[in-house]
Amino acid sequence: MSVSKCSAHSTNQRPQHPKQKKGNISKVAAVNQIKSLVDGLKLPLHYEKDDWQVDIDYYHIDDYPEHLREWALALFKANMLTMYKNSKDGWNEDEKRSELFAKEARYLVARSRTDPTRLFGYLLFQIVQEETMDDDVMADVAYCYELQIEDSARGRGLGEYLVKLLEDIGKRWKMDKVMLTVFKVNTGAFKFYTKKLGFELDEISPGKCLSAFQARSFDYEILSKALD
Repeated sequence: MSVSKCSAHSTNQRPQHPKQKKGNISKVAAVNQIKSLVDGLKLPLHYEKDDWQVDIDYYHIDDYPEHLREWALALFKANMLTMYKNSKDGWNEDEKRSELFAKEARYLVARSRTDPTRLFGYLLFQIVQEETMDDDVMADVAYCYELQIEDSARGRGLGEYLVKLLEDIGKRWKMDKVMLTVFKVNTGAFKFYTKKLGFELDEISPGKCLSAFQARSFDYEILSKALD
């Protein structure tokens, strides 16, 4: 789920992909030519909490197997379908499949180290350009499209670690920030990103760049975190 600039909104709908600026997108284009973006990271592709050990597999969409695609969609629906059905745009499975399996999609998939067939969750991201409030400036972004964790794996810090891995990827490839979109009614996720991970309303988020009256008609906010 992603959105575009406040001044471009004629409705309160959520476009499915970030709008890219015409012109020089050489950095983003160059990064998107690279299959593996996890070489040279500071953080390991492994997470431990007490005796719980998790390996994290990285996939470019070209290498993402069919059984994981079906699992990713099923987990998304288990966690988010009701929220989407109650949203202003509603639920469209074809659109969601297009987003989950877009040509530039990349996945971080968490699985048990002791039982590799047991999956705990995933983070889906893309490297994109996003608008800013300056018409002449675009931001290079590691955009988190989805963070979905199985019920059995929640409350153990895994989601936080996956986001930190995305931040590490963004820094490794010199992105300006990490961005994501969250439903206003998803108060748990909003608190998770802002209180625990230090995200803030992005400059193009309705709650940031519109009046309170105008922002009320939108059912989402855009969060971001600058990468120093």
